[in-house]
Amino acid sequence: MANWQESMPSTRAYIMNKVLYELHHKPDDLSAYQKDADAYLARFNMPQDLADCIKNNDVARMYLSGVNPYLLRAHCIGVRIPEDESLAALRSLLTHEEYNNG
Repeated sequence: MANWQESMPSTRAYIMNKVLYELHHKPDDLSAYQKDADAYLARFNMPQDLADCIKNNDVARMYLSGVNPYLLRAHCIGVRIPEDESLAALRSLLTHEEYNNG
């Protein structure tokens, strides 16, 4: 299952990956995000629907937005999304055939 909604990586995917990379790889960014998520995300001038899926920990939507799976995993760990919840969100994207065959 591909995590791209478009036929090629888009600017939206780039923004999502950039935000999650900086959030979990730059000193003090995670604490700034936890202190005021809206202010932190506003720095990136990103579309509101993308900011919302990060703030709401919408793992499935982040994945479909083109987030690199390793960055998504780092994000889930960094903001303490329980593993069973993140995996359930990703599994919800599978079709019945994909789930049973892979």
